[in-house]
Amino acid sequence: MTFKQKDTNLTATEAMREAIQNIAVGPDRGRDIPRELAQQVLSSVLAGDIDEVQTAVFLIALRMKRESLDEFLGLFDALSEHTYAVQAPVDNVICLADPFDGYVRTATMTPFIPAVLAACGHAAVIHGVETVGPKHGVTAHKVYKAAGLNTHLSAKDAATKLTRSGWTYVDQQEYAPKLFSLQGLRDKLIKRTALTTLERLILPIRGAQQTHLVLGYVHKAYPAIYARVAKAAGYQSVLLLKGVEGGLAPALNKPLRRFLFAGELPNDIDAEKQLLESHALFSSKVAAMPIGLSPAEDGEFCVDEAVQKCLNVGLEVLGGEQNKFTNSARDSLCLSVAQILLAHEPKLSLPSAVEKVQMCLDNGSAKQRFESLSSESSESSEAL
Repeated sequence: MTFKQKDTNLTATEAMREAIQNIAVGPDRGRDIPRELAQQVLSSVLAGDIDEVQTAVFLIALRMKRESLDEFLGLFDALSEHTYAVQAPVDNVICLADPFDGYVRTATMTPFIPAVLAACGHAAVIHGVETVGPKHGVTAHKVYKAAGLNTHLSAKDAATKLTRSGWTYVDQQEYAPKLFSLQGLRDKLIKRTALTTLERLILPIRGAQQTHLVLGYVHKAYPAIYARVAKAAGYQSVLLLKGVEGGLAPALNKPLRRFLFAGELPNDIDAEKQLLESHALFSSKVAAMPIGLSPAEDGEFCVDEAVQKCLNVGLEVLGGEQNKFTNSARDSLCLSVAQILLAHEPKLSLPSAVEKVQMCLDNGSAKQRFESLSSESSESSEAL
């Protein structure tokens, strides 16, 4: 049930009060709020006009009620207002969105996807944060930082790097500092909120002609949300991949589940799911590459060790090395990139897309792309 907003000229305090009074009613009684009110409330939060207590009530009440599409769109409108976005001098850009809270169960190869895409001829941007709850796991930021890359480029500088290296990373702290400033509150909330869903859809660097979104999902309710918000955000295509821990890397022992939308969205998004068989392509028959680390003395996950392992294995895979330690990681990276290539090179089959990726790994071009961004970062540091 949605209520009709009576007064559209509310102050920040009045808007928050009206929103909470409608969404935080009780079991199965919360009312959806209009897109405009959701936008005003989150804009006020990002501007620092609302205190943490009311912000927390608002976000958790939305989560418990379950956000409507209009509410998601309104919240995203507010996030877009507070984002520093730039256009890169590149015709087409693929924007990759991994889970911002990272990985704690698998040694992810997704930080290396954009460099491999660049080697395959596609400009790619990946964005994220160093760490955020609830997982505080291995993130692309942490892997790049360990590799010596500059993880705090402005969106403008990152766009320049994109033209030189074919790929780049841009951090939320740089392109959406107001959203980034809510990290402390989000840790206190413990549970995921709408911000966790929507931050992956932000468009920090656009292509001169087209921008395409690729992101992973786990729960079946999210493809419809992601697709509709992404199309409203201005992406020309949306590729949604069911991946391990919600990321871009699929489980290697299961059929690939993917959604690809270009142009108008269908009414029944779930009907558009595609299944691709990948079993015969690889020797690996595991759900994902285990991190293989012993827990710390206190039993906690040791993120620094996991980051270093991801970097070490990733560099070996980029260098074309094949052994019992790298084979499943190589398979994961090949299949992740191949799925993206299929969306942008329709003449390719899945096996031929995998072969194209393997060639870029074996001839050293993928590693060269990765190191080109690293070497530019080193040169910039020396100049300073």
